[in-house]
Amino acid sequence: MHKGFVAISFIGLAVAGYLFIIYTSPIPVTCIAGEGCKAVQASRYSSFFGIPTPAYGIAYYLALGILGALWTPNWTKQFRLMLVILTSSGLAVSVFLSYLEAYVVQAWCSWCISSAILTIIAFALTWKVVSTYDTHI
Repeated sequence: MHKGFVAISFIGLAVAGYLFIIYTSPIPVTCIAGEGCKAVQASRYSSFFGIPTPAYGIAYYLALGILGALWTPNWTKQFRLMLVILTSSGLAVSVFLSYLEAYVVQAWCSWCISSAILTIIAFALTWKVVSTYDTHI
């Protein structure tokens, strides 16, 4: 088990889970700072293909937690590649959603920013772990 990935997954599931509950209920979102969360939630980008955006976050953090729980130093190249693909995809989505917040919605959601930070940490941790155990993916 890799405690770093499991911890990121746990925190990320809490953030994405909170947002999913808020997005699928009449409960108003409470921002950590500012009012940007309400603007982001009200935007057309709060869901993709009819699925609330936080649901994708739940799937991402759940997959990261599973890979983190299964992790061993003897992982095969395929497991390490799955981790690289997962965290690289998560980073790409976070960058895209941050772009939408900044330039399209023009509001910042503090919960979304915290998820983006967790994704950046997971991405950096992935490259540290992969480079430690394998120089060729």
